Amino acid sequence: MMQTTTDTIKIMTFNTWLGGEAVHDGVNKIARAVELSGADIVGFQETPDPGKAVAEKLGWHYYQNQEGRANCSVISKYPIIEAVHVDGMSAVLTHIQLPSGQVILVADAHLYYDPYGPYWALFDHKPVDEIVAMEQEARGRELALVLRDLAPHLASDMPLFLMGDFNAPSHLDWGDDTKSLHDGYVVRWPVSAMAEEAGLLDSYRIVHPDPAAMPGLTWSTVHTPEHPWGDNPFEPQDRIDFIYYHGSRVTAVNSEVFVVGEPKGFGSHEDNEWPSDHAAVVSTFQIATA
Repeated sequence: MMQTTTDTIKIMTFNTWLGGEAVHDGVNKIARAVELSGADIVGFQETPDPGKAVAEKLGWHYYQNQEGRANCSVISKYPIIEAVHVDGMSAVLTHIQLPSGQVILVADAHLYYDPYGPYWALFDHKPVDEIVAMEQEARGRELALVLRDLAPHLASDMPLFLMGDFNAPSHLDWGDDTKSLHDGYVVRWPVSAMAEEAGLLDSYRIVHPDPAAMPGLTWSTVHTPEHPWGDNPFEPQDRIDFIYYHGSRVTAVNSEVFVVGEPKGFGSHEDNEWPSDHAAVVSTFQIATA
């Protein structure tokens, strides 16, 4: 009988807020945050992309799109043996070989930020069907491009991970049990619904299934209710950064929102140890070998 072994990996998704440019010594702070997280594989989002610079500081492998079409990169302790970008989309797909020899697919995406659905709900009080239609057009169209390229891998049992800044909440967080937090809104947000329908599992919500007890907010570390974005009357706090996974051999064993230090609000943020306006998400997985 063949003995089954297990790889344990820790994956981090990290919007770097203009590549660390919003704080002093940002690239070094990004590298330090990666080290403190204990991550093995990290997906970065937001231009200018710091992937190459951070990977070289850490002595890691990296794939950073070279054609100017994406503001995403993946850095990894383990070899990246194949990588491509998604045409027409800020997203990259990488194949990474783990120490056991098995290969996993890690995709990283950054969906467009505007218009932002929670503003339509909480500021403009638009009807749900109008919000859903907008989301489908603004970000659902983008995610469809990513899922198109992932489809052959989703049809197999290859361990697969899709992470990124999706700039949209999850339908798992805007249900009947949390509608009091969202002015009575219950929204099946299209992007998270599409991911679920494609067979992807939300690692944070698998580990923490109660959104009221564990909201997992990632937006925002500096645009707090008291320090809103632009002219907003306040800043809605939400979970918009995700690590999804697929494959019968993959188990999510832990997931956490990750921030270093205690970031000060926007306007007093330049000396923050944490270089981003998003919290990161770090999820730990066990992957049985085939």
